[in-house]
Amino acid sequence: MKKRDWIHLTIIILLLAFSYFRYKNQTYIFNRVRFLLNTQIEINAVSYNKNSEKLIENAFTMIEEYELKFSYYNPESELYKINNSEKEEFQIDDEFYEILKLAEKVYYESNHLYDVTIGSSLDLWDFENETIPDSLAISEALSHIGFEKLEIKEGYLYKPQGIKINLGSISKGYIIDKVIEYLIESSVKEAFVNAGGDIRFYSNEKRKWRVGVQNPRDPFSRIATLRIPDMAVVTSGDYERFFISDEQRYHHIITPLTGLPTNISVSVTILSPSALIADALSTAAMVMHPFEAIELIKTYPDTEAIIYFFDEDEELVSLRTEGISRWVL
Repeated sequence: MKKRDWIHLTIIILLLAFSYFRYKNQTYIFNRVRFLLNTQIEINAVSYNKNSEKLIENAFTMIEEYELKFSYYNPESELYKINNSEKEEFQIDDEFYEILKLAEKVYYESNHLYDVTIGSSLDLWDFENETIPDSLAISEALSHIGFEKLEIKEGYLYKPQGIKINLGSISKGYIIDKVIEYLIESSVKEAFVNAGGDIRFYSNEKRKWRVGVQNPRDPFSRIATLRIPDMAVVTSGDYERFFISDEQRYHHIITPLTGLPTNISVSVTILSPSALIADALSTAAMVMHPFEAIELIKTYPDTEAIIYFFDEDEELVSLRTEGISRWVL
């Protein structure tokens, strides 16, 4: 074979190799948004498989199934049936047990300030109609709150009559983790799940994601910007569902010891490898004193936080874990 023919053959081989490389590394982006869990859910996935759209549909089906398990308001959900049953003893599966055990752990770590048995108190508040509950009704509801009144074992839950379990502060994070785990097992290249601002990211190339933290008193501006790797980021704040009456802000994060909205911190952002942990801690930190909340968050591996609150001069200030400086721009 002549030298010129060898050159031509080499070029052809290189072109074929390049085409094969591009084919093997071609990616497809899938993005879908649906309203579930009483919020807007966005799922985004980058895959090497052009037929991966089915993965997104499967993920939304998973969320629907979890909603039928953990929803506080859906009469068809398992949790609703437990809360409104005349029985006091129930069989629960491993997923219920896992969530309740973490809720129990944070309950005691927060000195009873984080409490998923707060349902009877939350029922009194109507934020759409801006209704403040009667003090007698609040007092009655408080008598039906207290995680220590529950008994939890694997496969078993004892719940006295009158107590209502609300998993809204923890189940969303659990569901996000499960969806991300499913997408990873399905070999996606990158993915994120955003459930009303509770987000978890994944990338097999160690990509870092940019996330803005909303100013709690200005919905059109950011108070911080984070650039984070494969982590969950969850923010709780007194600006999400609230109304103002007589210059007093009433919001949806209720302190179980008083039955009234907490008035210490105004925004808490948690970064953690687990959306489940970030979800629970973001609510716990909102009802705790900021300095105590930071000490609690430090006990969780690879978990960081920014807490915003007003000081004595009514200036908005922040308290942060040391490690979060790596992720703040």
